[in-house]
Amino acid sequence: MDIVKAAIKASQHQPTTFIGEETDLLILLLYYAETNNKGLYFRSDKTTVPMVYNISEMKQVLNSDMYSQLLFIHTVTGCDTSRIFSIDKRSAFQKPVNGDLTIKTFVNAFLLLNQANSVIEERGCKAMTVLFGGKSTDSLASLRYNLLIKNIVSANSFVTPERLHPTSSSNKYHSFRVYYQIVVWTGNE
Repeated sequence: MDIVKAAIKASQHQPTTFIGEETDLLILLLYYAETNNKGLYFRSDKTTVPMVYNISEMKQVLNSDMYSQLLFIHTVTGCDTSRIFSIDKRSAFQKPVNGDLTIKTFVNAFLLLNQANSVIEERGCKAMTVLFGGKSTDSLASLRYNLLIKNIVSANSFVTPERLHPTSSSNKYHSFRVYYQIVVWTGNE
């Protein structure tokens, strides 16, 4: 977080290129950076052809609500050990970009400081349901069951437990982690 803020501060005085490989850094730059800088760029060498993103141009293309939505989606889809199985980060990012307002209603709950645990749990389940392709009116348990049946019918081999979608109980704690991460990243800790 401090290194992102340092890059943003430096960009107020001179063109600044932030070099990193984590999507977290790009999302935080988009969330915190102002458009009135001398040039702020994010360079990723993760692929064989380095990618350079102009943060100011990206912020002009996206509306201000989008920064919070991207922060939420990146946090809820996770990475490494906190990654939710079978949610494609790209398709999750496309939901708000394509104007899906459902995610926006869930994001707002995660941005409020001192939000009730019951609200975080309920909105987290609904968000997960939508990200797995269900409707906000579906329950995570029923969607999980339907997806399990679909996987069993189409499987060529045994469906292993680690490939099952999250339960409401496991999603509850995932939602709490997401909420805490957003609180930390937005500087409200």
